[in-house]
Amino acid sequence: MAATDQRLTLSELGGERGWQRRETDRADVYTRGKIRVRVIWQGDAAISGASYFEDDVYETYTRELDKVRTWLSR
Repeated sequence: MAATDQRLTLSELGGERGWQRRETDRADVYTRGKIRVRVIWQGDAAISGASYFEDDVYETYTRELDKVRTWLSR
C-alpha cells in the first residue's frame, strides 16, 4: 500500500468499525458514542499527531499511526 493512501485507509477502517468521520483541511475527527479521536495530518501520508478523548476528557496523545489504528479498531 502506498504511503499516500494512509488517510483514506484510516477513514475506511473507521467506517468499517462504525466511526463517524468529520474532515477538515488537516484534521479528521472520528466519533463513536462517548469517544472522540482527532488526527492531525501532514498531507495524506503521515500524521503530526492524534488525541484520544473519552467523555470529552483528554486521555492520551500519540504520533504513531499504528496506535491510531488500534484506537479505531476497538
